[in-house]
Amino acid sequence: MKKLYDQKGKEIHEFDVLKIFHYIGARRKKCYMYKWVRIIDGTLAGMHLTDGTGGYFWLKAIADKDEKLVNAEIVQSYWVESD
Repeated sequence: MKKLYDQKGKEIHEFDVLKIFHYIGARRKKCYMYKWVRIIDGTLAGMHLTDGTGGYFWLKAIADKDEKLVNAEIVQSYWVESD
């Protein structure tokens, strides 16, 4: 499985919560969607936060050539980084 990184360079793991840019609304307000990261068929996927039974999308589909998600940020992480 390839490693993916958020816009700040942190590695994305299973069970992280991502804030992903969605669109610009009225009065130029930025709107985001929040997705829960799961591993499906050996690949990282973004799922709805509600119950996880809905649809999902492959995170590698929105990554750039450096395996970085430029419009996504980890807002809650399950993993603790050690020094």
